Amino acid sequence: MAVSDKAQLGAKTETTYGTSAAPVDKFFDFVSESAAFEQTRIESSSLRAQSRVITTDNWALGSQSVSGDFDMELRPKGQAFWLAHAIGTAVTSQPDAAGNPTVYLHTITPAALPQSFTLQIAKPDIADTAHPFTYTGCRVSDWELTCEVDSFAHLKLSFLGQAESTATALAVASYPTGNKPYTFVQGTITVAGSAAKVKSLSLQGANNLTDDRVFLGSTLRDRPEENALREYTGSLEAEFNGLTQYNRFVQGTEAEVVLLFEGATISSTYKYQCKITMNVRFDGETPKVGGPEIVQAPMPYKVINNGTTSIKVEYQTTDTTAA
Repeated sequence: MAVSDKAQLGAKTETTYGTSAAPVDKFFDFVSESAAFEQTRIESSSLRAQSRVITTDNWALGSQSVSGDFDMELRPKGQAFWLAHAIGTAVTSQPDAAGNPTVYLHTITPAALPQSFTLQIAKPDIADTAHPFTYTGCRVSDWELTCEVDSFAHLKLSFLGQAESTATALAVASYPTGNKPYTFVQGTITVAGSAAKVKSLSLQGANNLTDDRVFLGSTLRDRPEENALREYTGSLEAEFNGLTQYNRFVQGTEAEVVLLFEGATISSTYKYQCKITMNVRFDGETPKVGGPEIVQAPMPYKVINNGTTSIKVEYQTTDTTAA
């Protein structure tokens, strides 16, 4: 069997850090994953007569942990779960509960991250047997949203976890219907209220979690905690179309950037949406002529808290909850 249809990825928020929330109950289409168990080895420096190779008595198992990432396409259903675990707990509301009861809005801003999550990935072997690898005590450490012309939008998340097990039964996967990924055509960007023509975009988030919280008496890593200010950075790839953007860079002028992916209608005028509003500082550069082609003007930026806004994600969908 060369190609398998047995791979799957599911997750569930934990009540207690490191205590499995299996069976997982949220399942996601994914492109790739690199979740892996890490186990250190402790080796003695002692010498022993008649031995030129380290002996069985002179090494032991050390601390253990898991880490990795997974890449998925941005979709209109289900992914408020990941945005909340990446940025902060979602606040759920209904824009018009009486008139449009199927519409839910999950608003996510930088706040305390959810407790942790259990992640289960089915990894098929060459005989097409799906082996469930279950990771507990997981928190999102970094994430990235990207999109470019002729592509789907992608959401990539990196995580730190506590333990890996192959003993937990594989959960039965089920997926939302009508959950086609957002494409570049459904994405728009405004800068300071004006539409921007952008060829590609990136937005990275770094939660700056500690990865070394291991203490005497246990081989397991304690819950990774924030150890520095969060950072949100990115870039917009655009053509050089005047000095407006260049002047924002030179003068250090902050501006609002709104990234919107909009899908099908849910009800009345309400549509599936993933809307990201940011107050940013542009860390740009002088446009450069590299030949006869159109001059490009990349727009690197960093999210800045102006006292009112730093970054806000509004995920409008039919999901009644984010977690």
